[in-house]
Amino acid sequence: MKIATIARKPATLIIGAVLVVLWPAILFSVPDTLALITDYWHFFFLGIGGAIAANSTGAGGGIVFIPAFTSLGIDEQNALGTSIAIQCFGMTAGSISWLGSIHRREHGGRQVIALTQKLLLISGSSAVAGMLCGQYLLPAPAFPITTIFRYFSILFGCVLLFVTLRKDQHRHTRYYIRSMDMPLIVASSLAGGMITSWISIGAGEWIALLLFFLGFPTMVSVCIAVCISSLTVLSGLPYHLFVTDSVSWEILLFAAPAAIVGGTIARLLAERLGPTRLKIFFATWILATGLAMD
Repeated sequence: MKIATIARKPATLIIGAVLVVLWPAILFSVPDTLALITDYWHFFFLGIGGAIAANSTGAGGGIVFIPAFTSLGIDEQNALGTSIAIQCFGMTAGSISWLGSIHRREHGGRQVIALTQKLLLISGSSAVAGMLCGQYLLPAPAFPITTIFRYFSILFGCVLLFVTLRKDQHRHTRYYIRSMDMPLIVASSLAGGMITSWISIGAGEWIALLLFFLGFPTMVSVCIAVCISSLTVLSGLPYHLFVTDSVSWEILLFAAPAAIVGGTIARLLAERLGPTRLKIFFATWILATGLAMD
């Protein structure tokens, strides 16, 4: 218990420093602070909502941010870069919360910790590789990202609903990785990383779906999805900072601290929902988002 308490303190101190000290200092150092607050305050609540939805289900925050930004008239490149930047805060805060829960053995013992570590290594390295390939090696998709996002969300939501609702309730949960699982995890993570480079979601969603389907513990699957999303957007952020310069700093100033709050508390919602309702909520949210987009 002492180790778990110590492990939580650095994260708590960092989050507290960002929210209480650093953020107000940055905000009030900007010229015409009142006008900035008036124009961008609503992105604070968008950041909280997106981070809670993302970190309670494993879906990337782009599932909320991309539709919101495009509906507000923000161009696609800035919407993509800003979405990825916000997720760097929200998904990382969520990862710390989820990994702390796994470390404290709230979802199982040593076998859960070992499984989480192995999945993080295999899936994380593959997703990051996919993200970098999508940004630096592959050509940009021919279709608008909103079109790709819409059909991706509809397909993903339908598949997960189908898998969840028809799942055999007597199926055993697995706590080990079979040799036949390895290529599936690598391929899914690699493809998810590539898709994330185009629409800011994909890595967490696809690995969550695969792990659900393979029968791994639901909470471990969501934890892995959140962590993979964090690793992927962190590796992809430099491209949007130094190559395309596509991050809206005004939006980020309000959405990032909110995403930290939302990402930190989202795990509690996931645990309250429970495995089956969590999957249904996850699938329904993503499907509805895709159907609602123009």
